[in-house]
Amino acid sequence: MVGGKVKKEKTKAQHHMPYQGGISFHKSKGQHILKNPLLVDSIIRKFGVQPTDVVLEINPGTENLTKKLLEAAKKVIVVEIDSCIVLELQRWF
Repeated sequence: MVGGKVKKEKTKAQHHMPYQGGISFHKSKGQHILKNPLLVDSIIRKFGVQPTDVVLEINPGTENLTKKLLEAAKKVIVVEIDSCIVLELQRWF
């Protein structure tokens, strides 16, 4: 205990979030799961994506946002550093 506060230790399970598709996400790498379809639609609207746009998506993760971007934009370029997710993206698209 430091300064009257209890320090909570993070376990390994808290760093890696398993996804139903068998992919483990690492919050330490900025990976988060975007599951809510209403939130995805809201993001697309707020971005103002047009059918003539080319969109760059960094760390796409699951196909949730990428799929909607492909529907709204002319082209979507994704950059992913996690090789496991790259394999899944290649399988999905």
